[in-house]
Amino acid sequence: MREPPLPIPDDFVWPDYTGGTIANIPATIAALLDAPFTGLPPLYPSLWQPLHGRVKRVILLLVDALGWNLFQQELPRLEWLAGRAVVSGKITSVFPSTTVAALSSLWTGVAPAQHGLVGLRLFFPEYAVLGQLIKFTPNFISVPDGLVQAGVDLASFLAAPGFASQLATAGIPTYSLKGQHFLNSALSQMHNRGVVAQYGIVTMADLLVQLRGLLEQTAGAPLYANAYWPAIDTLSHVYGPYHPSVAAELHAVLAQLKTELLDRLSRPAREGTALFIVGDHGQILSPPSQNVRLADHPELQQLLLMRPGGEPRAPYLFARQGCKAELLAALNGRLGEALVAFDAADILAAGLLGPGPHAPETAARLGDIVATMRQGYLLLSLDEVKKVDEMPGRHGGMTAGEMEVPWLGFYLED
Repeated sequence: MREPPLPIPDDFVWPDYTGGTIANIPATIAALLDAPFTGLPPLYPSLWQPLHGRVKRVILLLVDALGWNLFQQELPRLEWLAGRAVVSGKITSVFPSTTVAALSSLWTGVAPAQHGLVGLRLFFPEYAVLGQLIKFTPNFISVPDGLVQAGVDLASFLAAPGFASQLATAGIPTYSLKGQHFLNSALSQMHNRGVVAQYGIVTMADLLVQLRGLLEQTAGAPLYANAYWPAIDTLSHVYGPYHPSVAAELHAVLAQLKTELLDRLSRPAREGTALFIVGDHGQILSPPSQNVRLADHPELQQLLLMRPGGEPRAPYLFARQGCKAELLAALNGRLGEALVAFDAADILAAGLLGPGPHAPETAARLGDIVATMRQGYLLLSLDEVKKVDEMPGRHGGMTAGEMEVPWLGFYLED
């Protein structure tokens, strides 16, 4: 790993978009399937080439918030699975290490600055509002798909070609399996460009039964199946990432993977099929003692034009006219124990959110200053203070716990 181009704390992890992040996974899958692809390069060769030449069907099981720290903690109890892996290693999330940015990279094969969905909350200058991207609603009120009703064009909002659309040009169909309540969301519609069919799932067992049925029905034919399971992320947010329920969920997921999929697939359905398991990010514990409330710093609020975008662990700050330098100095001076702040233009130029060319809207969405929080600190505006006690587990920043994820690859004929 080369030296980061900007000074960062020792416990921060800089994403390596040349072959070490989840954004490199689509190119890896395309290479395994011998499909042309335009985007970031594949993962480093050791993470996929041992499977090259044998694979015509790929399953990606994306376990939300499956961090390297959780995987290593539970590895002694997971040797039955890890020992079967043909390829394995540690890769990283993207920055910010959050689901909107990460899933958009996995559905496009480019970095956040390139696809433009650079965080949970983005500034929409044409509507003068911060939007929350999971529900595609104004941030101050929950109106699901409200931004679509306001006029956002989903066909063009995600500024990169869909991965499924690229595979389709090579005759490879893509299937998506995710929670029923996500199927028709604005975010899913953007991600699903080129998807042949999507399957709404209710439980992990349901996901695996439907995936098994898909593999049996398409035995012998090429495909890519993207299966998404969110419960570890949900539990980590509710209880914190080190709660016993989080580890129990991981073991339940993998045990069902064995009993409902690996042990029951027919030989024809296994032929030429590779399965990969990855997380989109990890999580860390964020104790109340590390909450930084903007309301407690009126001198900083006076330098802000509006409430921050981004995430509490990776806030994007908009300075009042002529106040950017003063705001940057104040953040690093008065809050230097809690965060590291950079000029947003420097962050973009350094490649933290990915190489160029960047989506035209990215710079405006980042605002003037990008901060990334140390340890478990959060930077909270008034609306976030009301919700903070509900989420002791957090992600979005650059610590190893948030950034590092496992990558495991299996050949199902073995």
